[in-house]
Amino acid sequence: MSSVVPGCEPAVGRVLSEGVHWLGGCLSANAEGQEVHYHVSSYLVMGSEATVLVDTGDPAHRETVLAQLDHALAGRTLDFVFPTHPEIPHAGNLPVLLSRYPSAVVVGNVRDYFLHFPEHAHRLRSMLAGDSLDLGGRTFHFLPAYIRDLENTLWGYDSGAGVMFVSDGFSFIHDVPVSAEDDEPVHLPGQCRLLSSEMPAPPSVEQAAYGTGRALYWTKFVDVGVAFQGIEDTLEAFSVNFIGPAHGNVIDDVEGMLKTSLAAHRKVYEGRPL
Repeated sequence: MSSVVPGCEPAVGRVLSEGVHWLGGCLSANAEGQEVHYHVSSYLVMGSEATVLVDTGDPAHRETVLAQLDHALAGRTLDFVFPTHPEIPHAGNLPVLLSRYPSAVVVGNVRDYFLHFPEHAHRLRSMLAGDSLDLGGRTFHFLPAYIRDLENTLWGYDSGAGVMFVSDGFSFIHDVPVSAEDDEPVHLPGQCRLLSSEMPAPPSVEQAAYGTGRALYWTKFVDVGVAFQGIEDTLEAFSVNFIGPAHGNVIDDVEGMLKTSLAAHRKVYEGRPL
């Protein structure tokens, strides 16, 4: 059972770089008798002409996300909402956001969104990997989701700050107690708005593999070497300074985390049942 963590719902998000705000909050759970938290993050990217929100956050954080948006937008409107895929942590606040910002358009691989939100079918704009939005002074690129749990998941990239948004990818637990059923990338209270380099220690391969094998069960049966080659090709094509997952701390040690994550996926695959 999880619950909202009031102290992890700041009215002001963290500015990652000029024009990029880390929004959202944490949910709390009990792991082996100890309180742990896990992120449900959204990201606001602001160009000189337009704005885009990456993922909507959990409905439990609705008021928090709205307050954070108000502060970050500072009187501007929200032009685009990009749920990376139609699950609750990523699209659950979409109705209230579209009500609050009546000119906002939903972008992404929205091929089935009319089934979830039929009243907003006229506000859906299909964007596929390779498409982009000119926000004014920066470009938002839609990328393939190399690690995903739904077929229509997409990743994104902001050229202004060099942030790659990876939905459910690159999540990891920290050195905290977890039960065999847990699959969330948990962290301790007080670590909710820290970058990966600000955490007490970087995640180990074992910690990254623990969550990967449970949250993305298919990774036990798929060799992800090809996927990681795609990620490396993307990192060569785009200058990536941050990786922004929907669940887990924002990563600023991109090269180190890429190696850890690849090793974790290989560990899960090699340990699969035969």
